[in-house]
Amino acid sequence: MYFKFKKDNSELNDDGFLLMDSLLSLMTLIIITNILLPALLVLVQYDSITQSQLKFNRELYISLSGYESFEEFKKGNDKFLVRPGEICDKIKKDLCISIK
Repeated sequence: MYFKFKKDNSELNDDGFLLMDSLLSLMTLIIITNILLPALLVLVQYDSITQSQLKFNRELYISLSGYESFEEFKKGNDKFLVRPGEICDKIKKDLCISIK
């Protein structure tokens, strides 16, 4: 009798907002897992390939600077394959650099 007029569940008036909020959160999670995560994995893989190419280029530069001429480098190296137009690593055949 204290409250003559009782309100009907005033807390549940926000059901539509909570549903839209949940759907927005779900869509954000789907975007993160389906688009951004694979893109991040591709970037990490590309970074790994770039690091190995950079390491190869540094080793080649250091080895080349130890010889007086390119002909001596061709005869005296044991880490690189010298082919016409390119120098490749003996262990990893896909690491190459073109030469002129």
